[in-house]
Amino acid sequence: MLCLLVSMIAMAQYTGPGFYRVHNVYSDSYICIKGTAFKWSSNPDAFWSCIKMLPAQDGTYVSDAGSLIYIPYLEQTSLYAQGVDTYSLTDLLMDVSLASESEGGLDTYVAITRTWITMGGTDVLFPFFFRDRGMGLTVAQSESQMAHWWIEPVNEESMETSYFGVAPASEAMQDEDGFYWTTLFCDFPYMLPVEGGVEGAYTVKSVTQDEEGNYRAGAVKVYGQGEVVPAATPVLLKCKSAVASGNKVIPTGEIANNTVMPTQQDLLMGNYFSTFINHNSMSDASVMTQYVSEQATMASDCYLALGVDAEGRLGFFPQEEGTYMTANTSWLTLEGLGLEGVTAVYLQEIEEPVVEPVILGDADGDGKLSIKDVTTIIDYLMSSSDRAEVKCADGADVNGDGTIRINDVTLLLDILLQMK
Repeated sequence: MLCLLVSMIAMAQYTGPGFYRVHNVYSDSYICIKGTAFKWSSNPDAFWSCIKMLPAQDGTYVSDAGSLIYIPYLEQTSLYAQGVDTYSLTDLLMDVSLASESEGGLDTYVAITRTWITMGGTDVLFPFFFRDRGMGLTVAQSESQMAHWWIEPVNEESMETSYFGVAPASEAMQDEDGFYWTTLFCDFPYMLPVEGGVEGAYTVKSVTQDEEGNYRAGAVKVYGQGEVVPAATPVLLKCKSAVASGNKVIPTGEIANNTVMPTQQDLLMGNYFSTFINHNSMSDASVMTQYVSEQATMASDCYLALGVDAEGRLGFFPQEEGTYMTANTSWLTLEGLGLEGVTAVYLQEIEEPVVEPVILGDADGDGKLSIKDVTTIIDYLMSSSDRAEVKCADGADVNGDGTIRINDVTLLLDILLQMK
């Protein structure tokens, strides 16, 4: 029990630049950055449009990339997540410091912003404490339990108690081999730990049509277990579990903070933000408005999201007209492929052929350079053989000009003489 307590305390401390979750003591909810610019700099309540609080009880924060926050330092700092940061959205910086008391045996922190307030005709730099009163992030002029925060690291050492997990949109997102599929697009690089539940990260490089007329998206693995998926990379993830706790990844490195949306790699695209319903704010408790983030991407006929059809087949399908592409997801783009009117592209895992590197001069294909390669090229030049009949035509083209000529023999002899 003592070891567990020490571990918990270590998991609720700021230890330097890195990825954290910010957890409110009073409401038991986590800060989630949603990215709607609302620069009401004369009022610290500007945060109410770009922050949503996610309750710890339902566990949704675990797989919401907006709750994974990069904190570079504590003085005059900003919270970074998903291509934006709180300063860029509100023009307000904050100072974070240890609170005078702990909660549950864990250190807590307070965050303060200072804003000029006119009092009695005089401008005064007034401190405001960030707090969550259970309705969303607001500020107040005095400290209370609502203004106490746990700062929880999210990294390899803290994976048992604080982690980033991925999960399919539903248990139906399962292939014939029993693996679940989901997509991810986020601004932090992450490693796929061995035995972490995520088998690999995939991309789609082509769409083909089978004999039955069905379109197929070939999913090619680009990152396996033990490898790092770069920030701002749209991917498909093949997972063992239908729940986030069974599919853990480790955030690492630094954020990309790319604000230009959407981002594309191969035939997959992704963005950070979509629409969201904000909590009420302290300054106007009657407001409950739907916001569209500046970076949100409108659904399109050529943007197909991962899902299943009525027969349970896994693939990419159009979203409802007038909606926005879901935040932190990747989707298939058919732009430029000339496939207008396609309403289903089924997912198919494929393996790319391994291309062995060509050794220039290795005309006989034995993996090394020798006088035998010279005779192989000369035999070809003296015969009427076609280039395709040369065992390693690319190797025989020593100078790489696209043809096999006597110049290649001369160059290869020079290489062999230099090797002696």
